[in-house]
Amino acid sequence: MFLVDGLTYYKADSTWWTFTLTLEESAARIVASISRASSQPNSAECAAAYALLIEIETWKAMCLHEQTGNAAKNPEGTVWNAFRLALDALNAGNDREAILSIMELKGFGSSMDEERGLRRAKRASAVLRFLSPQLWGVVDWRTIAILDNLKKADLDVARALEEAKKIKGKDLNQLKDTLDLVNEDWACEINVQYRAMRTAALPRTADVDMALFGLSMMVWPFRAGAAASTIGFATR
Repeated sequence: MFLVDGLTYYKADSTWWTFTLTLEESAARIVASISRASSQPNSAECAAAYALLIEIETWKAMCLHEQTGNAAKNPEGTVWNAFRLALDALNAGNDREAILSIMELKGFGSSMDEERGLRRAKRASAVLRFLSPQLWGVVDWRTIAILDNLKKADLDVARALEEAKKIKGKDLNQLKDTLDLVNEDWACEINVQYRAMRTAALPRTADVDMALFGLSMMVWPFRAGAAASTIGFATR
């Protein structure tokens, strides 16, 4: 078994994969518009960026509408500027500034986790994943957990999955809770690790992320109809 098998598994749901590809195409158009219009977009361009943010929120929540709604609270011009600043930072090689630009948006890290004093970067990483799939993938508890198992198994995918299968029940809940809060620095660190794993079969950082996520689906399947708050099985 190879890492690319996880990407194959990820793509198996044709409806979900089509949604992902549609968002990639929409994001590419937005990136082109930002390159062209910069800080002087017209109303249609701002509206398109706003619509993309809402769709990314839906994608990250795996279409669970009860976990969406914050993206729509951001003004269209604010969304455009966040995207523009993030792309400028990426072009300058500054991952941290890129994700912080997105984390200024409501629903994407603007609120502080009071218990740990950190802001959540997971959804912000999803935005960067679509704005720059070559450089960014999504960071979440599933990909972090599988990545950790792979490192422990010296990148032996089959052995890593066998060990991951042993994590069940309360232990899996605890793992999810431990890895659920990803701040900006951790998100950047994980993406550097993703990039180091790119191959001819997985040429983009987003491909590595999706492969890791696909492997996680093999060992920790989604529970049909499960509440997202139970163990995160229903969310990306």
